[in-house]
Amino acid sequence: MKKKKYEWMETTMAFDINNLFQELKNLKAIEFPRREITPISDDTPLIEILNKLGASDLPIIPVINKKDEYIGIITLRDLLFLFQRKHTSLHEAFHLQHMTEGYIAGELININLPVIYDDDSFERIIESMAKFQSSVLPRAPNRKEQISGLIYLKDIFTEIRNTLRKLISMEKEESNE
Repeated sequence: MKKKKYEWMETTMAFDINNLFQELKNLKAIEFPRREITPISDDTPLIEILNKLGASDLPIIPVINKKDEYIGIITLRDLLFLFQRKHTSLHEAFHLQHMTEGYIAGELININLPVIYDDDSFERIIESMAKFQSSVLPRAPNRKEQISGLIYLKDIFTEIRNTLRKLISMEKEESNE
């Protein structure tokens, strides 16, 4: 007999949804993958920032000052808005050196994005991403250490899916006993 297209949904809804929320509520940032990142200096020229972003799949780069202290983030979105104000595409900016001259990282930073620490709750991560409309946030081991990575919304979704699968599996095992 052929399975129904949405049979998994019927199984998924069989368990108490509160179990899912409780499992997720107990998660800490340390349980999510840390995507390594190297910060840039606040005197890094814009052309270098563009090259670094262009050579990677990173949507943000942390910025540090001369004392190696985190001072903010440069987001790809912020750079796009910068060029939009100048009526220039990002592609054109790469080819028009005069468009990028004079800008340095310290002038372009976004100081509003919060840093996620390893002991932060799942709830704080989600609330921060929603509040700042960001699918990626900077991450540090603790409040005394520098930004050492990023946490992505797609990793949050993966964890929700894995937790959901685990709960469904547990429900199936219990019903087979």
